[in-house]
Amino acid sequence: MQLKDVGVQVATRELQASGRKITVVIGKPEMFPDGVNFYCPYQIVGIGNERVRYAGGVDAVQALQLAMQMIGAELYTSREAQSRQLSWIDDTGNLGFPVPDVLQDLVPPG
Repeated sequence: MQLKDVGVQVATRELQASGRKITVVIGKPEMFPDGVNFYCPYQIVGIGNERVRYAGGVDAVQALQLAMQMIGAELYTSREAQSRQLSWIDDTGNLGFPVPDVLQDLVPPG
């Protein structure tokens, strides 16, 4: 499934990367067109290809949780984060998004 936009926005977060604004937009979880399971769209604007992506889950909550982890994985593995140029609120490097356990070492403590 390809999405053109996130649909109804339910949350946004602004980050900074070398003076540039990076915006994370999360859409409202929706049921897949086949009527089984849910997806939660999201987009990261300002780094990467800015394509609208989504995470799928058995219900809306799981889809949202997995979207948050996918956002965290994309941000923490980005060139900007790896070079310590990406920040949110302060310069600790913690961007406030969860990541899957396998990537936990990328998240600065605090």
